[in-house]
Amino acid sequence: MSQVILFDLDGTLTQSGEGITKCVQYALEKMGIVEEDLEKLECFIGPPLKNSFMKYADFTEEQAEQAIVYYRERYETIGMFENCLYPKIPDLLELLQINDKIMGVASSKPEKYVKQILEHFEIASYFQEIVGSEMNGQRVTKAEVIEEALARLGMQTERDKVIMVGDRAEDVLGAMSCGIQCVGATYGYGGEEELREAGAVYLAETVEDLAVLASPNDEETTEHVESIRQFDLKESDIVTENLEKDVQEEVVEKEVPFEPEESNVIPSITDTEERPRKRHVKAVKMHPLHHLWRWIYPLGLYFLITIAITLSAGIGFAIILLTGSEECTVEMLNQKLNQSSLALTMVANILSSLVCWFFYRLDQKKREQGILGKGKDLKWCPLIMWISIIMISISGCQLLNDLIWISGLHELFPTYSQVAEQTIYSQSVWLILLTVGVVAPIAEELIFRGLLFHRMKDWMKPWLAIILSALAFGLYHGNAVQFIYAFFMGALFALIYHRTGTLWATIVAHMVANLWSLLGYGYVSELAQRIPYGTWIVLAGAVILSIVPMYWIAFHKRKLS
Repeated sequence: MSQVILFDLDGTLTQSGEGITKCVQYALEKMGIVEEDLEKLECFIGPPLKNSFMKYADFTEEQAEQAIVYYRERYETIGMFENCLYPKIPDLLELLQINDKIMGVASSKPEKYVKQILEHFEIASYFQEIVGSEMNGQRVTKAEVIEEALARLGMQTERDKVIMVGDRAEDVLGAMSCGIQCVGATYGYGGEEELREAGAVYLAETVEDLAVLASPNDEETTEHVESIRQFDLKESDIVTENLEKDVQEEVVEKEVPFEPEESNVIPSITDTEERPRKRHVKAVKMHPLHHLWRWIYPLGLYFLITIAITLSAGIGFAIILLTGSEECTVEMLNQKLNQSSLALTMVANILSSLVCWFFYRLDQKKREQGILGKGKDLKWCPLIMWISIIMISISGCQLLNDLIWISGLHELFPTYSQVAEQTIYSQSVWLILLTVGVVAPIAEELIFRGLLFHRMKDWMKPWLAIILSALAFGLYHGNAVQFIYAFFMGALFALIYHRTGTLWATIVAHMVANLWSLLGYGYVSELAQRIPYGTWIVLAGAVILSIVPMYWIAFHKRKLS
């Protein structure tokens, strides 16, 4: 069965007929039409309102838009909550989640309302993406909504892995126009005849029938999905790591002589009392200032730890100088601190890593519980991705450093080079490699990608979180030359984390880039100066070597099994 499942809202997840029909009745009355029979207005459930008003009430486009205004007057205050979940919907979503299905909602209802309704019924966290129409009249048709859902899930090129569940012909036709199949929910408002004629691949008379979606076997579903109803139920134990004890599930068997193989076992929904359910936790709503605080304090902790380490070292050096034969002066203290600055940085980074790792793991647990973000991260980092990460880290480092050199920025801001030579390159080679090449990347990735970027992504669009976290990473480095380098590399690291879902990928990328700056860049630059147009050749080579890795990191669509 498909790995990604898109659900319609009205008539599929919720029994929203009362609220919708009463709001349509209210709008029609405002427009001078009185309709007492609410059943006659059920045709408005599912399709876009504007189209329905024009089709069933014979309104012009302008009249339909005015009717929608009246409709929303009542819907936003009363109608939205004249609504309830179909029985067993939480159990179905729980079962699909247990079987590692990725779920989304694709509704023609305005996205704002869809999210409010799902949050009201405390099932929003089951869905990785929630997509609806826009309040301004954009993205209205079912096909447009489904396309947007596919785009947000990154499944445009993996449509065979996606299936839609809806109760109206518009759901089926919209799914088919997007190149995906649709399961018809006949318990909704469309009915069996409407869904069958539209081309639904399977008809579910009850929510329990949708348990077939939990099946992991594509071939079995394709071959037997139309004959599911001919099976008799029997019990089978299905053990999952997400349950505290064995879960009693149901297995189906054909009425005709047929011995199902193990792969033909289809999970089913059982009563809540018959099986333990994972505790469903409602996502926490935060004030924008709270979000800002969560972004800032990890960096503040790092600076506090660094200051504390430096003060402790200063006090220690002062005691040593005072108890020794040497005179203790401010100049001598500064000299001692400069000589040990790299070692102090390493200690501060190690302590910061331990503290930030605690907060990072705490965030991850909350995401898995649905308290933060959109649920547990999807991990995807095959061998080709690791190779791409290493290649892009080397070529990106080389490219940016060459561009800074060619532009002459290093000459406009010579202070950085002078400070680096005094405080870093005068230290032991092994200490430089350990601190700059290993320890610092771990600390900075935990702070800027594991905490800052991911917390931003919990609340805003990924592309905006990438830009803002990269901006913070550039400012953190404290000078114009490194700001440019760190901004672009920070954006690359955030993109890698977003695409792979694992912080180890960005830590490796950061380590490779830093080690190349220390060991490889100087050697390549010196070699380039010995040949005509060497710098430009190296620059072009770095660009060429970046193309394929960037495709894999930024654009290649992962295949879900």
